[in-house]
Amino acid sequence: MTDIVIYGRGKTGQSLHKLLQKQGKSAIFYDDENGFDIPFGFSPNTTVLLSPGVKPNARGLTLAKQAGAKIVVELEYCFALCKAPCISVTGTNGKTTTCQLIHHILRHVGKHARLLGNGGVPFAEHVLDCLPEDIVVLESSSFQLNNCKSFAPKVSVFTNLATDHLDYHASMTEYSVAKQNNFAHQQNDAFAIFNADDKNALALSAKCKCNALFYSTFNKYANCFWDGANVQLNLFGNIQKCHSGMLTKMYTHNQSNCLGAILACSVFGVSLQDSLQAICTYKFPAHRMQVVANFCGITFVDDSKGTNVHATINACNAIDGNIALILGGSKKGYQFDEIFQSAPSGLIYICATGQTAPDIAICGKKYGKKVHIFDDIRGCVKGCFDNLQSVGGTVLMSNACASFDKFSGYAERGNYFQQVVEELKVESQV
Repeated sequence: MTDIVIYGRGKTGQSLHKLLQKQGKSAIFYDDENGFDIPFGFSPNTTVLLSPGVKPNARGLTLAKQAGAKIVVELEYCFALCKAPCISVTGTNGKTTTCQLIHHILRHVGKHARLLGNGGVPFAEHVLDCLPEDIVVLESSSFQLNNCKSFAPKVSVFTNLATDHLDYHASMTEYSVAKQNNFAHQQNDAFAIFNADDKNALALSAKCKCNALFYSTFNKYANCFWDGANVQLNLFGNIQKCHSGMLTKMYTHNQSNCLGAILACSVFGVSLQDSLQAICTYKFPAHRMQVVANFCGITFVDDSKGTNVHATINACNAIDGNIALILGGSKKGYQFDEIFQSAPSGLIYICATGQTAPDIAICGKKYGKKVHIFDDIRGCVKGCFDNLQSVGGTVLMSNACASFDKFSGYAERGNYFQQVVEELKVESQV
């Protein structure tokens, strides 16, 4: 009879099950909807391996804690087995891009890097394959970091911190505490990298117990700094400086992601020049400020991955000229005031669709902003197009919300937006 319970039957749970089999261990599955695979109950002898999708207030988790069971999150269980050094990236936004950049740079210089974690291949899937000469690049969400008590990567990266996932965490404080587990247990020989341009990430750096490093697009005293034409890297007095035309072409948030990746790779001996050469061959992932069309003097930008207020504000601030903004989706438990409080002067038209559209419209009214509600994204795109035809500008879909009211995820929503834009392009040329 096993004493190991895998809580969650999704992708991570299945990977944990395969990992345990490789270790010669047996386990049973549990979820709140179906219960245990066999008649069983939590006890002080039970070890619960927790999938990241299980909410902190889940019924079974409460029962397990009451029974005195040992709760171990997937990230921590796998980290204890991992023979390779880890780079763990967290933050409200920019995790995926920064991880991919780090992985791309490391592979470019011939290092054997594995990209695992949130949104991709679970850590449990390949942890036993990792060798000491490998480098594991982990995308670590607040779900995965929650309840970590000893996770201590060689390098941690913190991109930014803003309100998000309040449908999962009870408060912004709990969300922040979970994120801090990315660096909270690192010791003297480790490196914690922070985005100095984000005031919340910068403030959290004071809690770091290891070597703190910083990157910035405007602070020349940061370890990795972009001055608008050159990148300067200063790692413990070793200063490198290189011109980069590639970064000049990027939105500010992607310049920032590149700097974080460069700094993380420098810890492993990658030169600034090699990192910049690698970035020149990197293709940014879809649905993140992706320009999908340009016609009738209007640019169409797909930022469907902008699933929180912070991402949407960054997206708006990255665009010059007139903006027609598409918002809305499924609820995540937060308000939208900051969008209207920080709206750039070029934001001349706002529309919304989906579950949160009425809330967004009510919020906009508080700030004297009219929000036009449409039944779907198609109506939003047409409304934005009509309002920009005489003046030109950018139609930006950056929803500030998740997509699960109507779509399986941000990618499906983004693909639908692109389809609608393509159809509009054909119609406009008739």
